Amino acid sequence: MKNLAFLCSALLIVTGLVGYFAWEAIGATKQSVTALIPAFVGIPMLIGAIIALKKNMLGMHIAVTFSLLGVLAGLGKLISDAAKSGLDFSKPSTQLVLLMTVICLFFTVMAVRSFIAARRARG
Repeated sequence: MKNLAFLCSALLIVTGLVGYFAWEAIGATKQSVTALIPAFVGIPMLIGAIIALKKNMLGMHIAVTFSLLGVLAGLGKLISDAAKSGLDFSKPSTQLVLLMTVICLFFTVMAVRSFIAARRARG
């Protein structure tokens, strides 16, 4: 699970950095600090993964907490955009939010499954 936390946090950080620094290459009309939001979710997840190397349970709970916040933030933005003008999947901002949401949702589901399995194994 720690390896998955490292992988997902790295993917989120890279997604945010690409969205911010390669904004022209991905087709955005301007550079925006909000493109870094996936990185802002990925960095605390990475810190949680690092903590998990010494204190597994604490670190993984930190990582999954921020992952869940990433899911909620992403879904909130997608639902808000859909309600306002409909989702335009050709927009880079929508693609970045969707990618962040999918990565965070995947990690959250896998972590919860792992927590349940660990709880059952303990007794």
